[in-house]
Amino acid sequence: MRYLFSGLLLILSVQSFAYKPKEGNISAVLGPFVSRTNFKPIEQQPKAPYLGGGGLIVQGDLSDHSALEIAMFQIDKVFYRYENGDFASEQTELVHITLGYRKWFTPYLSASCAIFSSYTAGSVIEVDKRIAAGHELLTSARDITEYGLDFSIEAEVWSSGRYAAIIDARYSIDLTRKPNEKADHYGALIGIKYFIQEKQIREKPKDSI
Repeated sequence: MRYLFSGLLLILSVQSFAYKPKEGNISAVLGPFVSRTNFKPIEQQPKAPYLGGGGLIVQGDLSDHSALEIAMFQIDKVFYRYENGDFASEQTELVHITLGYRKWFTPYLSASCAIFSSYTAGSVIEVDKRIAAGHELLTSARDITEYGLDFSIEAEVWSSGRYAAIIDARYSIDLTRKPNEKADHYGALIGIKYFIQEKQIREKPKDSI
């Protein structure tokens, strides 16, 4: 993840773009999303893989420096749980939805804080299980819904007219994970941003002579 942030800083140091937030503006970002569970293997446990998905982010500007943001991601995610010598890792498909606030620090760099809810959309796949006979160890992959916090840094790296290229790096903290479970994930979306509309201000009609 640190390489991704280093790349963002390098891009921003050599290029300058200028999206100007304005009350009433609405834009959307669509693109592929690659994510990984924040898990460090213990002993012979498998490494967390990078998994693909997709994301849609819609932003509605509240002022010249902030916006309301709603996002939806389709992700495959692996949950890891280690307890009393037993270990289980399970994978499932999730629909991850966020609602939050975005602040622009410069015309090309912003950050957001959001709450999320994620919903199971597929079957559970047992990636690896090492449990003693007669024991049971389940992960949050089997839960219908998870809740937590979502943070992101977004950079605009190219723009032309109504279109722009966006890199969005985010980290999600799962607040409803089970005890001794690794369920936080991080990832990045590389997408196209489309400026949908701006607030229309009608001129006051002139008095007829």
